[in-house]
Amino acid sequence: MVITLTGRVDFPLTLDPSVWIFDDRKILFENAFKEVETIPAAEEKHWDRSIYQQKMKPPINKSLTKAERKLALENSYVMPISDFLKTASIQEDATHAVFMTDSGEEIVPLDELKASMFLFAVDGRSIKDSGPAHCYLPSRKEDPIKAIRQIKIC
Repeated sequence: MVITLTGRVDFPLTLDPSVWIFDDRKILFENAFKEVETIPAAEEKHWDRSIYQQKMKPPINKSLTKAERKLALENSYVMPISDFLKTASIQEDATHAVFMTDSGEEIVPLDELKASMFLFAVDGRSIKDSGPAHCYLPSRKEDPIKAIRQIKIC
């Protein structure tokens, strides 16, 4: 299943959470809501090709070892939605998003959507029954939006 991103965007998107397992932007679910430590500028390394490639959007996939592939199929992952929203180029007058789900519609402020995470894999497997993804908003970490079919920017 896919999720369409439409409405007040310059470039409508079709999101396929089933392929995000191969994306380097994915984050372990247990680490997703922790505070991120920033590295002071003085401690940054001199130019390094591997570091440069990982800062590209999207990062260039590095080859995975057998152990890393095994771990990918055992963990739960989330994907930050902000990069996809930048790609869709949300129009300046947009204020909120409407999630079309199996159980109806939910309205979310655009600022919250930009900071949200989409759970797409539980124990290394795609979400089938209430999927394809669950949206964890900053204000609703305990009650995600499930069974998302479409996101319409208004």
